[in-house]
Amino acid sequence: MSIVLVTMPAGVGPLLLVFSLGGIYVALEETLEDSLCAELAPSAQHGMAFGSLATVNGLGDLVSSVVVGVLWSAFGTATAFAFSAVLCIIGAALLLFQRAG
Repeated sequence: MSIVLVTMPAGVGPLLLVFSLGGIYVALEETLEDSLCAELAPSAQHGMAFGSLATVNGLGDLVSSVVVGVLWSAFGTATAFAFSAVLCIIGAALLLFQRAG
């Protein structure tokens, strides 16, 4: 998504498309994440597992927002979104290699 935001033509239509796809992605990702958490944790520990998951997600959101905000302010939108895209690619590669191994 980050790469698309940097390279897409300006206009309301492309923004609607990108944000619609982003919303669908978030809905799928969060559903799968919660399902995996419930599957991995014993039922007696679901409260702690979901609380820990929410805490880690919240801290990650805070740190990423601060870092991208600083990059945006200091170097512009392209740098901020490029940084985000690089992290997404690294994360996807890590998941792929872990799954394959």
